[in-house]
Amino acid sequence: MAFKLPDHLDRAKAAAEARKAKLDKFRSAPPPNEDALAARARAAEKRAEREEQRKVERAEAAVRAEEARLAKEAEALVKAEQARLEAIAREAAQKAARDARYAARKKGR
Repeated sequence: MAFKLPDHLDRAKAAAEARKAKLDKFRSAPPPNEDALAARARAAEKRAEREEQRKVERAEAAVRAEEARLAKEAEALVKAEQARLEAIAREAAQKAARDARYAARKKGR
């Protein structure tokens, strides 16, 4: 006796029986309990409130992070400007010293 693969009709019949069994199981289930539905609705409401709270907290954290980034950027700009002014002052002092040396050399002649 050889192994026989199920043909299309056998597969269709098995699928129809499975669908019928699933439908019978669904139909035989008891109706939902009002208390359970109310509890599920309350849980969904609480979950929505927690999600909204998390959304607000994430937005506040993003604002704080942006403020910190802007403060750091402003501090970097202030430091850069201060370094530029110090460089200008240093160059002016070097030029004044160089001019003083040049004037002393001219005076010595």
